[in-house]
Amino acid sequence: MKSKYVGWIIFILSFIGFLIIENLFTIKPHVTSGNGNLGLLVIIIFSPIFIANYILVFRLVKSSFSNKLTRKSMLIILCISFVILLVLGLLIFNYIKELIIALGGPPTNPESRIYRFGWFNQYTNSMYFNIYTFLFTNILVFNIGILASYIKNNKEKIRD
Repeated sequence: MKSKYVGWIIFILSFIGFLIIENLFTIKPHVTSGNGNLGLLVIIIFSPIFIANYILVFRLVKSSFSNKLTRKSMLIILCISFVILLVLGLLIFNYIKELIIALGGPPTNPESRIYRFGWFNQYTNSMYFNIYTFLFTNILVFNIGILASYIKNNKEKIRD
């Protein structure tokens, strides 16, 4: 019972970490910043929580679908998840494209706000840490858990 609550707490903390990085530690394109990427410290602090979240999602999915997953149900779940991942991928791509336009171009463009900063800086943290990437990565881990559960079930059936 307690592990269920711990899992939810870690999931929520992971979500909050993504929101904090996106909203508090990403400099808006119209603001000038010379302080460096303080978001990197927050990313380092939250990284163990992000990793724990992915591990817990994987384990939960794998154990929840253990011995309950037929080939047909797995394919249905994976197809729906794949469509969701495609939609999220398009949203992420559009988000990044709009951010690059707002910044005046890529780091190689002398007119860009991020000229010579590289792709990971205080202006681009939200490219990697936003609601879309949070959902995308968690659904991807969910799919890996489904596949692992299905493979485990089939190995056990072959042995029997």
